[in-house]
Amino acid sequence: MTDEQYMRRALELAEQGRYTVSPNPMVGCVIVRDGVVIGEGFHRQAGGPHAEVEALRDCDARGATMYVTLEPCCHHGRTGPCSEAVIAAGVSRVVIAMLDPHEVVDGGGAVALSGAEIDLEVGVLEAEARALNETFIWSVTHHRPFVTIKAGMTLDAKLATVSRDSQWITAEAARERSLRLREEYDAILVGSGTVKADNPRLTRRMGLAGGVTRWTRVVLDGDGEVPPHAQLLRDGGATLLFTSAPSHYAASPGLEIIPVDGRVDIELVLAELHARGIRSVLVEGGAVVHSEVIRRGSWQKMMLFVAPMIVGGADAPAIFTGEAVSRLTDAYRFRFDRAEFVGSDLLITAYPV
Repeated sequence: MTDEQYMRRALELAEQGRYTVSPNPMVGCVIVRDGVVIGEGFHRQAGGPHAEVEALRDCDARGATMYVTLEPCCHHGRTGPCSEAVIAAGVSRVVIAMLDPHEVVDGGGAVALSGAEIDLEVGVLEAEARALNETFIWSVTHHRPFVTIKAGMTLDAKLATVSRDSQWITAEAARERSLRLREEYDAILVGSGTVKADNPRLTRRMGLAGGVTRWTRVVLDGDGEVPPHAQLLRDGGATLLFTSAPSHYAASPGLEIIPVDGRVDIELVLAELHARGIRSVLVEGGAVVHSEVIRRGSWQKMMLFVAPMIVGGADAPAIFTGEAVSRLTDAYRFRFDRAEFVGSDLLITAYPV
């Protein structure tokens, strides 16, 4: 097998930590000697052993080659430095998909391995490794959460009809896929309009995270219109309410009220969320919030579930209801990354240009 094939296996292993490792990255590791895989591992959950340690646990790695999707760490955190463990194990060659951009590593692990006279190669399937950990890479390099806009909408970009009927625009398969997305993010963010119209719980219902990762609901309430009896304010789950009317709301387990002066500034909210350790945010709407996030360029990914229907209506809420541009050169542009059918609906994934 080739380096690329072993690294692809390491990426498959890393993927198994998707729902449990935040705020850490997903990492997979494969150890090979004489063409035989003698050890495998992946980072299972934040605070637990890293992939390299898991792979080294039950094998004699002296003289072997290690394939790892992210540069081994070189600092003491909740676990010891993986670079030291790799050196101590006697590995003779390490193939790394990508260097770790976090400031506490930032090439230090590679330097440590090279200093121990380990043969080092970096960049094998780097693009795939970067795509796998896009949220981690963004958050540690920009000091902001990775923001994904998610919406279920009609072909004419409506989130509901003029009477605000929105259940259900998309079919069951798309709704299930949408719930899976929630399991990947540290926080779910909505505006007061969504809470008023739907009274959602915004919970994780699929149990993919196994109860080991925390998550937070975030509500933007610049007009002070969120009903005090809303489910997500009273169910005991972690909720941050940014509101211009803090006196309207009584203390409740899990609820933290953050006063704001009028309209909520999305960039200040994201800075506050990052300071609280939130590294990824799923923006679920509604139209006002989606429009503001798009207008401010505060998003890094867009996942749109498009149903095969048209409802029309100039007053029906849409994915973007901000001020119209007069010239195409002023349009809010992005690039399509992929499109796929999810049941009877179309899922479009896009990124900023």
